[in-house]
Amino acid sequence: MNIRVQFEGASYEAEVARMIRLFAQHAVIVFDEGKTVEAIDIFMTISVEFVGSEASATVTMLPSRDSFRKDLTAKSTSESDLRKTAKRAVMFALHVCLSKQFGFYQPWGILTGVRPTKLVHQHVSEKGRKVLLHEVQRLQEAYLIDPIRAKMLVEIANKELDVIPDLYQLQKEVSVYIGIPFCPTHCAYCTFPAYSMVDKARYAKPFLEAIVKEIQVLGAWLTEANLTVTSVYVGGGTPTSLMAKELRIVLEAAKNYLPNPDTWREFCVEAGRPDTITKDRLLVMKELGVDRISVNPQTFHDDTLHFIGRGHKASLLPSRIELCKEIGFHNINMDLILGLPGENLEHVIDSVTKTIALQPDSITVHTLSYKRSSTVSREKDRYAVADDATIRAMMAYADHAIRANGMEPYYLYRQKDILANLENVGYARPHKEGIYNISIIEEAQTIIGIGGGSATKCVHPSTGMITTHTNPREPSVYV
Repeated sequence: MNIRVQFEGASYEAEVARMIRLFAQHAVIVFDEGKTVEAIDIFMTISVEFVGSEASATVTMLPSRDSFRKDLTAKSTSESDLRKTAKRAVMFALHVCLSKQFGFYQPWGILTGVRPTKLVHQHVSEKGRKVLLHEVQRLQEAYLIDPIRAKMLVEIANKELDVIPDLYQLQKEVSVYIGIPFCPTHCAYCTFPAYSMVDKARYAKPFLEAIVKEIQVLGAWLTEANLTVTSVYVGGGTPTSLMAKELRIVLEAAKNYLPNPDTWREFCVEAGRPDTITKDRLLVMKELGVDRISVNPQTFHDDTLHFIGRGHKASLLPSRIELCKEIGFHNINMDLILGLPGENLEHVIDSVTKTIALQPDSITVHTLSYKRSSTVSREKDRYAVADDATIRAMMAYADHAIRANGMEPYYLYRQKDILANLENVGYARPHKEGIYNISIIEEAQTIIGIGGGSATKCVHPSTGMITTHTNPREPSVYV
């Protein structure tokens, strides 16, 4: 399908192209009037007008003659506010016309951002929680979000405020992310730092020395600045790829050098690969105060696990979860990924059912996304996935089944090229929610990243302005 787009008044090429491709993934989109195309299937004009603080956008499509105009009022007459408001008007009118043209709508309407719950929190922070009574309707009318997701956004924002009542004051504290960039294998969908066990054997000693030094320096600075730590999250890679004695070095450093360990709201370790979970590692974590762990099957189908390079058998999960419970862990999360290559709705029903049967305290449901440097993105023909309707059926089933097991959604985020334009959702039993997950997704506070490939995201306590700084990914460079 060939689509020619002509702008009048203002141009939003990248945003318009992205929205069009949500409806017509393989469309050839032409913005250059001088470019010749053999046959135009849809000719679209997008006209933008500004009058004072008003911004209007009209989208007209030929040959269908579908047309829609959206008028919005900007916060001010500044160029940036007017352009931002006009963009929203363009996307609104465009979504309406594309929905008529193709006969379906996008679940998130005109939203393309990663953190849609921030729209709700911004409104609540300005006017109080009373606005939640009418927020579902506002989200549907202002952003064309479907009713299910508008309701879920309000539900999650409300839950986040119940879990962290001081969420809007959390910028007075910091959380710490400790990155361990080693993993037994590199999964086809992953872009996190995950260097091989050969690299680990080569760099383990100097890496551990470097990360302990970084923890010491950070701890001294936080103490001097009188900053309180909210939570500590050890991720990767796979932190449990470290041997028990190596893991002890990292966790002891965190407990000994970071301030106020007795009042951390959460100390979590990503024990993602079941084949790295052993009794000696779990005992070290328990001894040093880890109170939340994440064990991530992703799927319960061995053919899929092998195909994506996961490197473990699904049959490992029951014994590993039981071992975690025997050691005394009472907050266990499990991750699943919907839309893995080769999987259909029946695969997901089976994986969700088996996950629930193990009775974790929380389940995080991810929808596969095409991350730019991942293997599945580079080799899409090889890693074929289900169609959008099936992916959405997977999410609908998972949501219903997990809720029926006594868990409620408590955080949500999206990714740029996520399948079926969906979302990732964390569900938890009461009082088992992940504190770190909420704080990082809502950008409620500064997250200080230490270790290989870790990113520090600084949130200015007054303006909310965010700056990011990243450590070297490659272990030898980090050391």
